[in-house]
Amino acid sequence: MKPCTAASFLLFTGSAMAFSPNRIAPLSTTQLAVSNSLLPNSDPYDKAIPRKGEHQTKPVATYTPSWMERLTMPNVMIEPDYFLTIGVALLCPLIIWYHPSYTEGPSIIGVSGGLFHLLFAALLGVQTRRVRCVFEKDAFEFYNLKGPGLQRLEIKPDNYVAGTRNRWKYDSIINYGFFPSEQFPVICYFKETETPEWKWNRWFAAFDSYQNGQPHFFPGICNVQQFKAEMEKRGVKRKPVPTFKAKSNSK
Repeated sequence: MKPCTAASFLLFTGSAMAFSPNRIAPLSTTQLAVSNSLLPNSDPYDKAIPRKGEHQTKPVATYTPSWMERLTMPNVMIEPDYFLTIGVALLCPLIIWYHPSYTEGPSIIGVSGGLFHLLFAALLGVQTRRVRCVFEKDAFEFYNLKGPGLQRLEIKPDNYVAGTRNRWKYDSIINYGFFPSEQFPVICYFKETETPEWKWNRWFAAFDSYQNGQPHFFPGICNVQQFKAEMEKRGVKRKPVPTFKAKSNSK
């Protein structure tokens, strides 16, 4: 075989192997990382992007009890609070009598909105009466009150978001808060890492980009001040709130 013919043959076979559908070219590390990042199980939106400076802070506890203190702490059931239920119910007559001209009687939209708020207030009232938050030795849990006199605690069904029990250890909580404020708590919130990562809800995580975990929200149907006091007493951590003095020193 002539040299030119041999070179042509090798060139042809090499190109055929390169373009053969049965041959898979080796991928570089960068290509593998890019291809793996596009898999359905690794959705880039599953993890919230932290805001500027949030990754530099760590959750802190107002007070850190010793293990002996935790063992001797009694179980505490948080008292119910009907403030939110009454507030929503008081909006019903105002919404029913609402009209764009402010001179005529109730409109269809106003009546519909008022009835919706009335039903929502009734639902909040039932939840406030039957749901209790109990702080125990190493975790807090939500229970349902059962029985004729609502004197028996029963474990609630699994959480509909994460599919886990409505019980969370204090050491797994990395943040908690109240919206819009502690004085007017419409929504209570906490974030924990006890739920397996593959069960985290990416839509709920969009509300809080601080650290990684599963956020939980529930209406302010319990005594928020008592709830906060128990969280602090049992060493639950939360996002540090910068003070005016700290901001001045950082400049």
